[in-house]
Amino acid sequence: MSKVRRIHDFQHSFSFASQQEQFKTFYDCFLGSGLGKIYRAVPWDDLVSAFGSKEPKKGPTPIFGTQGKLALMFQKNYSGCSDHRLMEGLNGNLHWQFFCGIYLGSDCLANFKIISEIRTELSKKLDMDKVHRALYGHWAPYIADKVSITMDATCYESYLRYPTNVKLLWETVDWLHALMKDTSRELGLPLMRSKYLKWKRRYVS
Repeated sequence: MSKVRRIHDFQHSFSFASQQEQFKTFYDCFLGSGLGKIYRAVPWDDLVSAFGSKEPKKGPTPIFGTQGKLALMFQKNYSGCSDHRLMEGLNGNLHWQFFCGIYLGSDCLANFKIISEIRTELSKKLDMDKVHRALYGHWAPYIADKVSITMDATCYESYLRYPTNVKLLWETVDWLHALMKDTSRELGLPLMRSKYLKWKRRYVS
């Protein structure tokens, strides 16, 4: 491995085109990185099959293949970047390009909206059961407790929360009040007097 040197410490010129000449060296470096380890751990062929996507036979070849599109979504989650920042990183980081199966060389991608378009395209083809089977089938030997499920709480609906006694009691009162209104309307009778509004203000405060 060559010694790392600061650019301002030497005056020699160098060619960035050497990436093409030493592709294997750069690619092996990528596979040994943290991002490369993630790349090797993902069952890409099974995921592509789960999405059922095929490369177009007519027209121009798209920049990202099906695997590249999936990898781009992995990369977005890994980097935690916005679509705009992700595109900037992709233009300047060779490892990110390898992860997504592309090589830009001296070119740059300018339209960062392509990322949201890819996300929308994949969401329409997503079959969660097939994706789960693909990932579990590949990672099963490395899973210690196969009968348990761990999920990020942010995956749940926003209206779910810890059911305290006060919340449960108020929801009961609120539901009964709505039922009283519907019943009174159907029977053509005035709504019974209650302290609903008083307790609603207290609950909100």
